[in-house]
Amino acid sequence: MPSSSTEVQAAEAAAPAASLSPKLRRRSRIETWLFILVALIFQLAWGWYPLIAGLAISFTDGQVIQPSQYVGFANYVHIFSDPLVGSAFYVTFIYSIMSIALTFFLPIIASIFLLEMPKKVTYWMMFLWFLPLSNITTIMLWRYFYDRDYGIFQFITTSILHLPPQLFLEDPKLVLFWLVLPGALFFSPGLLYLASLQSIPTSYYEAAEVEGASFWRKIWTISLPRIRPVIALMLLLSIITSLQTFDSPKILTEGGPSGSSRTVMIYVYDLLSGLRYADASALACLLFLVTLVFIIISRLLVKEDPDA
Repeated sequence: MPSSSTEVQAAEAAAPAASLSPKLRRRSRIETWLFILVALIFQLAWGWYPLIAGLAISFTDGQVIQPSQYVGFANYVHIFSDPLVGSAFYVTFIYSIMSIALTFFLPIIASIFLLEMPKKVTYWMMFLWFLPLSNITTIMLWRYFYDRDYGIFQFITTSILHLPPQLFLEDPKLVLFWLVLPGALFFSPGLLYLASLQSIPTSYYEAAEVEGASFWRKIWTISLPRIRPVIALMLLLSIITSLQTFDSPKILTEGGPSGSSRTVMIYVYDLLSGLRYADASALACLLFLVTLVFIIISRLLVKEDPDA
């Protein structure tokens, strides 16, 4: 006999499963494995197969019409000796640092302060963060904003601020900042941070106020630890997307001016366009290894708190 109501409920919940006939239990297991098999097929077809195929091509001469020949690490030696590869990685790292600084840390700070704002302000920011626009559409809009002749930023600069015309996307020193800016203003993780903060019981903050904790003390000891899993996940995704960025530099600048916004993925695209498939595969595999190293480092730096 169960000795408590909890044990009674557990026994009742387990009763239907135990009463199933062997045939029905076998059918249930088959249906479960069928669902798993479908997901596994998609993962193998669109995830692992391109990775393995690209890795295999990187060790060949990349012939399309004729059979490919094994060349060992010759493509990697060629990639490491290419000065454009070093420049592309440098641009990618600088872009990633700026992107993570603006699109990772800024939404956390904004979400914390939005909790102290009136609800109307919070709702408007949630609407902007959740604006259902595709990434390509947003970038095309910003391309119009940056236009040196008819763009809204140029209008503000010359007509309102009465400053000389600015070359937003044609300045090699500032072009990466203008490429990162659209993602900083419309970055959906801010919505996740805000939802996570709103799920924290208010009793925690009330108890902290009774103890005399300041605003920053409550943020540091209550808010941030409670949303640490979300922070860890968003940091991981930010690193992956920033290191593999392609669409924004490609649409806005084509990698210019003078290669100052040519990221690794844009250079991979250029190699593919030039039918240098082996070099492109080797560079893509190298970027994968670099991304994997940064993922491991981020996981070591941001560990989930089991008590959070």
